[in-house]
Amino acid sequence: MKFKSFFNAIQPRRGFRQTGLPGVILLLAGFILSACGADATPTPPATQTIPATTKAPAPTGVGNPANPTVITWSFWGDSTEIAINNRLRGVFEAKFPGIKVNILNNDWPTYFDKLKNEWVGDKAPDVMFLDNVPTWANSGLLEPLDSYITRDKLDIDDFYSGLLNAFRYKGVLHGLPRDNDTKVIYVNLDMLREAGIAVPQAGWTWQDLRSAAQKLTQRDASGKITRYGFAFEPDTWWRLWVWQNGGELYDNYTAPQPPTRLLLDNKDASDAVQFFADLINKDQVTPTYEQMNSGDKIAELFSTGKLAMAFGNHTNIATYANTPGLRWDVVPLPAGKQRVNVLGGAGYSINKNSKHKEEAWQFIQWLTGPSGEALFADTGLMVPARKSVREDNIFLRQQPYNTQVFLQETQVGKQYPEFNLSLEVDTLMNQQLVPVWQGKATAAEVFAKLPGQVEPIFEKARGQT
Repeated sequence: MKFKSFFNAIQPRRGFRQTGLPGVILLLAGFILSACGADATPTPPATQTIPATTKAPAPTGVGNPANPTVITWSFWGDSTEIAINNRLRGVFEAKFPGIKVNILNNDWPTYFDKLKNEWVGDKAPDVMFLDNVPTWANSGLLEPLDSYITRDKLDIDDFYSGLLNAFRYKGVLHGLPRDNDTKVIYVNLDMLREAGIAVPQAGWTWQDLRSAAQKLTQRDASGKITRYGFAFEPDTWWRLWVWQNGGELYDNYTAPQPPTRLLLDNKDASDAVQFFADLINKDQVTPTYEQMNSGDKIAELFSTGKLAMAFGNHTNIATYANTPGLRWDVVPLPAGKQRVNVLGGAGYSINKNSKHKEEAWQFIQWLTGPSGEALFADTGLMVPARKSVREDNIFLRQQPYNTQVFLQETQVGKQYPEFNLSLEVDTLMNQQLVPVWQGKATAAEVFAKLPGQVEPIFEKARGQT
């Protein structure tokens, strides 16, 4: 997951409703200072190794505090993620002084190349932040965890089952989830009120969305759009609309084996994508594809008053909560033929070749346990994988927005389709759909050709698994 900078999130120029906000700002500021020290820390380079911290000993049954075991932890992310994880590491090392943690960090675009090509042998991380776990397990990189879970009687029922299943390979867990990428719609409350639109509730429909977007879109005297009604991320997340319209992407498959067939050449799928493409090109109530093909672009439009309703995930909260004068809330995704959201995220695995598996296991247990999950959740920038943390977390109860929407939308989550080379398939499909978002082709035309275009990737994936 890629987070926005804490340093932007806590700037005095950003603000929301007064209730609870000072405490949140102090929490975020304290989180950074305790993680990084009082002096400003420059943004780290794309790849770096961060030495283990030194903490006062505390009672523990793991490792030898007099001669701590050093393990390595890899993850992707920018300076914000490093700051968060430094804080987590410090708390862990204080609780378990027999273990010290070195960090390997890299940016998202090249993180996985590092795991494959550079962080190998003696440089290999003991604990890895990963997604698409079945494919990594198939490569032989990951340690099976079921025996550890059984031995230590770890309560895994507290994880949402769909998230947990994403970490299984041949029925065996090869990792534990950290978060969920639940999607919601952010709404500008003042704009809704001025347009006479009630705050949407669970069960509102695509047609309700379209009608609201039309009313909320504003144009100047020359007809130029000055405010859009709605914006969504076309790439990748078009699958949500297909699911909501009763369609499916693939036939049954068992990861990391790829599917045998793409199931998009049908009316349910094409009608879903065409509906949202028409919002861009016919109704003209959303920005162009190029203006909203990333979450950052949408967040900028929303926070500057140029957008009334914005598709996004939990990472936008810090930005919106600290934007002066912005009164906002979150509402569920609109429903097509059915309500569907996404269920998926990243988590932690142990390197099968680690020389310190017990220490790595202790670290993963803590990171994904109530303490580690709650500390990360207190940043406000992620939706935890544990039910108990999501339901009881103090931060969530303090926030001036409807936090229950994230929890309710998780209940209708559908698991990410991940298999060997699934990212390659996703990239191809996203590329082929660009002309649809640009109004140069129909969804039906593109989907009719896609099965034949992705089959060579399926074939290559079968040869690798």
